[in-house]
Amino acid sequence: MKILVILLSSLLLTFTTHATNCHKEGGHSHDEVTTNGLSSGEITDNFININVNGMVCDFCAQSIEKVFMKRIEVKGINVDLEDQKVVIYLEKETDIEDTTISTIFEDAGYTVETINRNS
Repeated sequence: MKILVILLSSLLLTFTTHATNCHKEGGHSHDEVTTNGLSSGEITDNFININVNGMVCDFCAQSIEKVFMKRIEVKGINVDLEDQKVVIYLEKETDIEDTTISTIFEDAGYTVETINRNS
C-alpha cells in the first residue's frame, strides 16, 4: 500500500511540475503543438483577430478556448500557436471590448500585441 501511495504521489508531483513549468519564460519543457483550423464552435462573419505572445503549448490553446467559449457573445474560436494568433468568432451584432479581451489574456499569463476587428 505504501508503494502505491508513493507512486501516485510521484505521478502527481511530476504532472504538477510539468503544468507549472509550461508558462515560465524560456523554460518550456515540452514540444510545441500547433492548433490549426477551428478549435471550437462555429465560424461567423463577425470576428476579432488577436496577436498574442506567450502561447506555446496545447494546454495554452485549450485554456484560452475554454475561457472564451464560456462567454455568450462567442460562437467559435481558433487558436494558432505557430503564428501566435487567436480568432474569436462572435454572435451576430455582438462585441467584446478590447479591454476585456486584454484582461482575459493577461490574467491567463499572455501578452496581447494587437486586436483587429473585421469591420
